[in-house]
Amino acid sequence: MAIETLLIVNKSGGLIYHRNFGEACEKRKKLTSNDYLIIASTLHSILAISGQITPRALKLNQDDIDYTIPYVPGVGMPSSDSSNNSKMSKLGSFKGDDYFKESFTSWNKSGLRQLSTDQFTMFVYQTLTGLKFIAISSSVLPKNNEMETSKNLNLANQIGDNFLRKIYCIYSDYVMKDPLYSLEMPIKSENFDKKVQEMVYNVQ
Repeated sequence: MAIETLLIVNKSGGLIYHRNFGEACEKRKKLTSNDYLIIASTLHSILAISGQITPRALKLNQDDIDYTIPYVPGVGMPSSDSSNNSKMSKLGSFKGDDYFKESFTSWNKSGLRQLSTDQFTMFVYQTLTGLKFIAISSSVLPKNNEMETSKNLNLANQIGDNFLRKIYCIYSDYVMKDPLYSLEMPIKSENFDKKVQEMVYNVQ
């Protein structure tokens, strides 16, 4: 799953971080900063609307729905035989060889989590405080048969959630602990940017 673009949108719909990776850098050169602000606010509106049109039956029976996301080992981490293995040996204040190793709950219980098209796949991870991490992948999920497609969608969703939660871990470590950072403002941390690029590189 190759990540082309990463966006972070605050709870008010403002774009606070965006980066293009790989071929997307060339493909999206024509987009200005203003274009990305419009994209972020549009996505924020779509997520809000999708939450409002969630069937009432699902909202009333949320206790019966399992929102647990299984841990997928190795997402965004260098493989043991990779020459890039030393790049992410330090995980900030997180101990061990990964940011987490347990299942976790998805807080996005009434909105959009994944959007698949013939051109790209978009994954959305929403935090409890309303911060949204959005990854756009160039991977297009194969559509062989209904059962196979369902399995592919489920696995892709799990990988996307695991990847974006790790970006959230990096955000909490390198952005939220920065005494010079103001909430809801654009992220200009070089350390955060470097860690994100390493994570994306390892997903390719």
